[in-house]
Amino acid sequence: MPPEPDGLSGDASAIPPDEPAKAETKRTTDVLLDTIARVEGERISIGEMIDGLGERAYGILMLLFALPTILPAPPGMSAVTGMPIVVFSMQLMIGHPHPWLPGFLRRRSILRTDLLGVLNKAEPWLRKVENYTKPRLTYLVDGRMERFAGFVVFFLSIVLILPIFMGNIFPSIAIALIALALMERDGVALIAGYVSAVASTVIAFGFIALTIKIMLYAVHQFLGL
Repeated sequence: MPPEPDGLSGDASAIPPDEPAKAETKRTTDVLLDTIARVEGERISIGEMIDGLGERAYGILMLLFALPTILPAPPGMSAVTGMPIVVFSMQLMIGHPHPWLPGFLRRRSILRTDLLGVLNKAEPWLRKVENYTKPRLTYLVDGRMERFAGFVVFFLSIVLILPIFMGNIFPSIAIALIALALMERDGVALIAGYVSAVASTVIAFGFIALTIKIMLYAVHQFLGL
């Protein structure tokens, strides 16, 4: 005799299992703050930041080094913060999967309080930008297009380290926008970053032309040449 039916019809395997709730993706600002919080001690090394940032390391590191020069910075600061961006953008441009630095640079450290101070000042701005970013036009941030973004950041980082009066602010803003776009996988934000890159380049070279004209005028006035 077949067993009495137990009220279930069909194959039990056909019953769809409960779908697990999707984990909400952390925003860039939260990843930054969590990474700093996980590191013990008064200082945090560049190597510790790279190891703690995971797949978004390129974008976050470029953003971190762009933030200090978005506001007017002391002379020489753009050269200090611009060089790591040069290195990271070159690696992104050639398709290296993860940021790499030699040991002596990985061991370079920053005071936690200084880093948090920069982030606290930038956090309201970052949160506002994040409110408008979301994954869209993702083909613009993948593969060759991601490498092209690395090339644009590389060019901007060269402009950033040049000793141009007020020339570090606008490239830093463009780098920050491109970095956020890569982290949030937002092609629209990436386009905005490219527009900012063009504008910042025009402004920077405009300052160069103005500086040259002022110097030539001064030479003409004082030396009569």
